[in-house]
Amino acid sequence: MKNYSRESGIAKAGILRFCRRICKGLKRPAEKLVTNMLYGIASSNNCHLTEIARALDEDITIKKTVDRLSRGLQQYTDHEKLQENYLRQVEQHIDTNTIFPIDESDAAKPYSVAMEALHPVRDGSTGKTVPGYNTLEITALTHKTKIPLPVYERVYSAAEDGFLSQDDEVLKGLRFLSERFGHGGIRVMDRGYDANVYMRYFIKAKERFIIRVKKNRVLRYNDQSVNIADLASRYKGKYAFKCTLNGKTVHCKIAEIPVHVPEFGKVPLFLNVVFGFGKEPMYLLTNCRSRNELHTVIAKMYLLRWRIEDHFRFKKQQFGFEDFRVRSLTAIRTLHQLVTILTGYLGLLSNEKDSVMTCILRDVAKPVPRHKSRSAKKILHYEIASGFAWLLRKTTANLKALFPPVRWRTLSPQLSLFSHRAWRELAAA
Repeated sequence: MKNYSRESGIAKAGILRFCRRICKGLKRPAEKLVTNMLYGIASSNNCHLTEIARALDEDITIKKTVDRLSRGLQQYTDHEKLQENYLRQVEQHIDTNTIFPIDESDAAKPYSVAMEALHPVRDGSTGKTVPGYNTLEITALTHKTKIPLPVYERVYSAAEDGFLSQDDEVLKGLRFLSERFGHGGIRVMDRGYDANVYMRYFIKAKERFIIRVKKNRVLRYNDQSVNIADLASRYKGKYAFKCTLNGKTVHCKIAEIPVHVPEFGKVPLFLNVVFGFGKEPMYLLTNCRSRNELHTVIAKMYLLRWRIEDHFRFKKQQFGFEDFRVRSLTAIRTLHQLVTILTGYLGLLSNEKDSVMTCILRDVAKPVPRHKSRSAKKILHYEIASGFAWLLRKTTANLKALFPPVRWRTLSPQLSLFSHRAWRELAAA
């Protein structure tokens, strides 16, 4: 039986090295908080502060550790600097052809009454309206494995001061994406974003986009206004392609139609009608025109949007983010940012699926043999996280040596009482 002691040390050194990079420029208390939280969440696979405190295994009571972490989450203010340091670690996977899925999720808290700025949200798991918070995230899909790496996250509430609208929150994320990574890449959005406000932004910024639109939208075709469903009924699909969905091979056909949106005049857009995913076709509106040999690329890029849904599920199932136990909105945002950054770090490990360390992580996780209908890329993320937690628990978890206490200069015992008082007054001055 192998103990993996060497591999455990490598795993611990890897996450501590990552923490040191993303904490560059932070003050000592902030650096200690980020390192402790990321290490504790990765080791315990839990967002409960008590479980994180047990994973840290400090020489004080768990209550003291929980109080310190809770106080640090509530007082943390260096979100932007931490985010910028993290983006420097993932920007090598981003170029002008990167796919950026954009979507919202929820943090449902149906039994909470004392949390700050609770407001009704739709729980995606049950379909019911319950108290909670909305989360907006933008991920970047890696070039080879298409692993989602989060590049923008925000928790917001309609009940907080200064909230304007959902569209305003989404536009903030789009502006951040443009300012940080330029106008390259392809923005991919679901039917919930079928609104002219987003298309207007993309057209004005000259950015490529793919939006799934609803069947009640009206477009201009051959200088005539026509309903999108009536227009699609004139086509049967000229180009065929295959895709695998839940282990089943789906035969699809796609038709590309040049159209215009009445509000934007003669701005050239293309409606891609995809047949095969149910009784009704799928309507994709984009300003990207397919090449002669790549007529199906628009549909395939949109189907990759589902990776952000897997990203949401991973955070909630693997780390139990929806079950957090902090009450202030600032602490919730800090915790969400840290969990998102840790997910990005595991995504970087998952992207190197053929590396020795990744193979070791999958081996120690002891996964159940997957059914042929289960996607290997979906399961890989969970295997990496479970194996990484197992290795960290094999090490000495106490991180006290990384942050030794600051000791003040002790006064010489030979000084008189007057000298002691004079020294203190001089130090106070």
